[in-house]
Amino acid sequence: MTLLLITFLLVSGVCSLSSSVPRQFHVVKEQKNWTEAQRYCREEFTDLATINDMTENEKVKSMIHDGGVSQAWIGLKQGSSPKWQWSLADGDFYRENETEFRNWGKNQPEEGDEYCVVQDQHRGTWHDYFCKTAFPFICYNGGDSTQPYVLVTEEQNWTDAQRYCREKHTDLASVRNQAENDQIDNVRGGGDNPAWIGLFRDAWEWSDGSSSSLRLWDFREPKYDGIKNCAQVHTNGWWNKLECSDPGAFICYEAPKQMKRQRVKVELQTDSQVNVDDPVMQHAFLQQIQQRLRERGMPADTKLTWMRQPDGKIFQEKTTEKIKERDEI
Repeated sequence: MTLLLITFLLVSGVCSLSSSVPRQFHVVKEQKNWTEAQRYCREEFTDLATINDMTENEKVKSMIHDGGVSQAWIGLKQGSSPKWQWSLADGDFYRENETEFRNWGKNQPEEGDEYCVVQDQHRGTWHDYFCKTAFPFICYNGGDSTQPYVLVTEEQNWTDAQRYCREKHTDLASVRNQAENDQIDNVRGGGDNPAWIGLFRDAWEWSDGSSSSLRLWDFREPKYDGIKNCAQVHTNGWWNKLECSDPGAFICYEAPKQMKRQRVKVELQTDSQVNVDDPVMQHAFLQQIQQRLRERGMPADTKLTWMRQPDGKIFQEKTTEKIKERDEI
């Protein structure tokens, strides 16, 4: 009889599930300036509308069309100064200072209306471009820890590339350090072939303080003229900016009144060499759990987030030994 010793690592963590009905949008035809509209929405509902994704934008577009409104205020307003940010806005994805990593080429970035970024030169340096320009692009696939970056060779503008990546994968690629930049450069094929990444420059802020990075500006918008500082959505689905004092219809949103939260403890089996403190791995684990739960009937609008232990870590590690016996003839 031979005893075969098998050692593996069990990793346990707790994730929080919250399920709610979708937010409700309300079109108000009464003509108000942006500040008056904001006050009305906060008194009667929750706030001026924040639009998180293309599905919500299509819903708003349909609502204002059906309501006989050509355009309406949303909750987006220009802040004090433009700042660079990543399309993937999940704070748990980044460690300290990782959102600030940059690999600009010579004389980059430039001043002007070039608000979106490509990786395009030798050794993966970055260049800012007009967001309406069509380029190939790099998606981030959080569900694949071995090949997290995907090159899409079909040329699209930055907004359409963002939408594609969010629908097919996770988002446009964020670059948190030089190692990831080199990896993306390798996926892109190096050389001078530009490809969009997820970095864009923006001074716009949502009324409710949310971090939605969706921007659907019409052609050549937004220009920083210091005058037209508030955003409207048109019946064609594109956004433009007007003076905040102009009167107009507006869209409010109402937060769900019912929310269910549940804590679930899970055990994950993984190789002992896997770094479970790596945000990429944590995100990949969560994506896999979410997929499994949806296959078993979990509502599509349910969100999963890791809950940290008292020591600040997500996972508690333990090594167990399993001994498997088999007869040898």
